[in-house]
Amino acid sequence: MKKILLSIVAITAVISTSFSQGLNINLDGSMTDISGTTQTAPEITGDVMNHHLLDFIVNNETGSDQGWKITRVILNQTAGWSNYLCWGATPGIGLCYPVSTDTEWSSGVENIVANGAGKLQTYVSAPTGGSATYRYYVSTDGVTFLDSIDVQVNSVLSIDEKPALTISVVPNPANAYVSISTNGTNTSTVTLVDVLGNTVMREAMNGAKTINVADYKNGIYFLRIESDGHKTVTRKLIVRH
Repeated sequence: MKKILLSIVAITAVISTSFSQGLNINLDGSMTDISGTTQTAPEITGDVMNHHLLDFIVNNETGSDQGWKITRVILNQTAGWSNYLCWGATPGIGLCYPVSTDTEWSSGVENIVANGAGKLQTYVSAPTGGSATYRYYVSTDGVTFLDSIDVQVNSVLSIDEKPALTISVVPNPANAYVSISTNGTNTSTVTLVDVLGNTVMREAMNGAKTINVADYKNGIYFLRIESDGHKTVTRKLIVRH
C-alpha cells in the first residue's frame, strides 16, 4: 500500500509540473517568459481615463485545450482610481469587463486551444497622482491559481510651468474707478465678468489700466487677467457706490 501511495504522489507531481510548464506569460510582442514577475507600466502624467497599460500573452503549451480565466487582485491602489481588463483568445481583444471595486474579481472562462494563446489587456483610470499594483492570476476556477503577473502603475500630475502674473487691483471695493497693474508682462487681456457669468468688459492692457466702474451696479465682479506664457489670474472685485 505504501508503494502505491508513493507512486500516486509521484505521478501527481509529474502532472502538476508538466502543467505549470505548459503555461507561460510574455509581454505582447516579446517571447520572454515573465510569469511571476512585476512589470512597471510607462509612467502616467496628468488626469487619465481608461488608460491602456500593458498587454500580455498567456500561452497554452499544455498539449490540450484549457478553460482559463483571469483573477485580478488589487494589491494597492490610490483612492479614486479604478481599473478594468479585457481577456480572450487571440487573435482579437477578447471581452472587456466593466470596472469592479472588489479587491479580488474574476473574469469569465475563455477557451484557449492547445498551442494557442489568450490576450490580457490592462487599463486604469487615474484622476489624481498616485500609484497602484495589480496582480493578474490565471486559473481554471478563480480559486486554484496556476500563474500570475503583477503590474505596477505610477502617475504624477501634470505641472503647469508657466509663471504666475503679479497683479494689483486698487481700490477694492471701488465706487468710481479701479486701477489694475501687472508685473512680468507688458501685454495682457483683462476681462470683467459679473456673478452670473456675463462678460461686462474685455480689453487689452499694456502693463496697467484704469476702469470706470461708476455706472456698474453694486455687487461682486471677477477680473480675469490673461497673458501668453503666463498662468491666468482671477481676482474678485467689489463695486460699492
